[in-house]
Amino acid sequence: MNACRGKLCLGATMPLAFALFGKSQPGRFFAGPTLALDVGGSTAWLAGHANPEELAGFLAFCGCEAVVLDEAECPPPTGWKRAKTHSVFGLAPGRQLPLPEADAALWQSLAKNTEPSAGKAADLLFPDRPSRRDDFYSELCSKRSRGLARVWTLEREGNIICTVGAYALANGQAYMACGETVEALRGKGIGGRLIVGMANALAAEGWMPVFLCSPERVHFYTRLGFEKMGEYARYAAP
Repeated sequence: MNACRGKLCLGATMPLAFALFGKSQPGRFFAGPTLALDVGGSTAWLAGHANPEELAGFLAFCGCEAVVLDEAECPPPTGWKRAKTHSVFGLAPGRQLPLPEADAALWQSLAKNTEPSAGKAADLLFPDRPSRRDDFYSELCSKRSRGLARVWTLEREGNIICTVGAYALANGQAYMACGETVEALRGKGIGGRLIVGMANALAAEGWMPVFLCSPERVHFYTRLGFEKMGEYARYAAP
């Protein structure tokens, strides 16, 4: 908890995951005097810092293929290569962004659902990854039943066209992720409008919406009006 405190994104996602799944998944979370690690998948999430050689050996022992860390605080694992920069974008509590332009006819044809089926959302996001889909569904149900996550969708005739979610509501932050629009309707502005709408709603309640994005998405979130707040680096195993 000390290592995560005050960290963008990780300050919400890691403590919440540990609180919900620390007992049922004891091999997933590790901590040291200056370090917190979540190694629940092939990518480890790290808050704090540790000895680079010991970190490299431990991540290899856990079977991790990549690690996300704050370079300003944590030296990378010895021998690992920098693969990508993840930018942190967000919105200050209480601030509101103007809704972006969207195809008017398309927008009017869609119904917004603030309590969609978790199963249908999982099917849209992970159609070809059944194990990831099942994990997503299970975690979402656990969080949403406790008021710790929200999902919004745009639907047509009961089919999800677009979705975005806040998948960790903790410590004043609302970690947003999994913005997705069906391929045939991308580029028409509906995804950006849904994202801004959810972020505005959360910020109005006093949350600080935050999310990570890859380099190719920086322009998209900048155009929507979100503020760049920081960076994390992804390192790949040798």
